[in-house]
Amino acid sequence: MEALVPQVVPFLLVMFRLSGLFVIAPVLASVSIPGRARVLLVFALALCVFPLTPTAGVPLPQDVVSLAAAVAMEVLLGFVLGLLMLLPVAALQLAGSLMGLQLGFGLGAVINPALESESDVISETLMVIALGAFIAMGGLEVLLACVAATFRTVPLGAVATASVPADLVMGAFAGGFELAIRIAAPVLGILMVETVISAFLMKTMPQLNILSIGFAIKIVLGLLAIAMALQAIDAALVDAMSGAGRAALRWSAGVPGGGG
Repeated sequence: MEALVPQVVPFLLVMFRLSGLFVIAPVLASVSIPGRARVLLVFALALCVFPLTPTAGVPLPQDVVSLAAAVAMEVLLGFVLGLLMLLPVAALQLAGSLMGLQLGFGLGAVINPALESESDVISETLMVIALGAFIAMGGLEVLLACVAATFRTVPLGAVATASVPADLVMGAFAGGFELAIRIAAPVLGILMVETVISAFLMKTMPQLNILSIGFAIKIVLGLLAIAMALQAIDAALVDAMSGAGRAALRWSAGVPGGGG
């Protein structure tokens, strides 16, 4: 038993770094997965990773405060990696929210239990598509591979603020907003043209009650635009997810410039 005591703290640090993924990463952080199941999964993953993790020279915390600080930084590192892979999914949902708002679907918002927030049908549909693409492209495997690789490049107990890829996170945020705008722009442009035409008809032909048919026309045009743009949406999403995965793998492997 005495030989196992020095391994307890390193094993806990491994568990907490992995647990950061289950706070925000796609699929893993879903509230649809029971909390006990997630804890058991973290424990099982830690058992698999710990034998391959270098533990020599791991600084053992001398008090509760230093242990809490080490645990917080380990969770933060896993959280950041999960956030990087979440951003393309969140970008697609943001694009759906923008399109749904202009189409008027915001009036029929529903509760999303996975995110514990309200969203419309368009954003929910695009989020499901994004999650399906994430799983089909091996996003979970890439995510776990990234965390496993960090145990060699960022030793246990040595995680500092400088260890967190802040530039990579900021670049991913910017790329996520760009992706959302790229996906929503065609639909928003078509709806803007429809609004201008409707306004012109309303002014030139006041006897035509454009409000009675304008809402239905806007929905039909918007849905047709989304259907026609599905292939382009798929290409943009695959490119964004692939880029996020490659950047995370480069950084976790310690490749110079991997955070760019």
